[in-house]
Amino acid sequence: MTTDEQRSVPTPAVGALGALALAIVLLGVGGFVRFHDNSGFGSDQWILPLGFLAAVVAVGGAGIALLSSQSRRWFGGALVLLDIVLVWQSTTNDAFRFVWMADEGELFLLEVAIGLIGLVLLATSIQPSGQAAGSHWLVRAALYLSGVVAAVIVAFFIGVSRYESTHCQQVASCDDDDLSGLVWGVSGSLIALAVGVVLIVVTELVRRQRQTSVSA
Repeated sequence: MTTDEQRSVPTPAVGALGALALAIVLLGVGGFVRFHDNSGFGSDQWILPLGFLAAVVAVGGAGIALLSSQSRRWFGGALVLLDIVLVWQSTTNDAFRFVWMADEGELFLLEVAIGLIGLVLLATSIQPSGQAAGSHWLVRAALYLSGVVAAVIVAFFIGVSRYESTHCQQVASCDDDDLSGLVWGVSGSLIALAVGVVLIVVTELVRRQRQTSVSA
């Protein structure tokens, strides 16, 4: 492969980046992303079918990016850059909104998801093609981080949902300033974090033991 070919953008990367750009445009046209929303909670004038179409297009772009290491590098870098823009807007622009189902925390979840996917794609693009999947430490670190963060978030919502289902059967039984549900959610997240760390340590110890046995 020549130097010019290495510097050129591969065809899968062009398709993946094009799909990502189209997904962003669809979200904007559908009213899911707003830069000048001063209502305080986001508008309810979104077009839900366009949101689902944007999600399908974005997933398709990620699938295209998996075709080569270069395309994963380009697509992962684009996701990280997009995540930086989202974090910048959410922290500096009070009128910036991302609304999917009008639930609180949707923008934060989007930022986390985009950032983790971008990091995983970048990490896998560094691993040489001849190595087994997950053999590079950076790939394993990205996968471990993604798994633990996802488990912590899911456990938080499970804890809150569990509290609401067992203690808030009536509308007036839980006040708006009741922090018990938050405590349940944080407790679930801490349990998930502890379990995740233990699993990572055990996995790495087993992996090292197998490598030692093979090399012996």
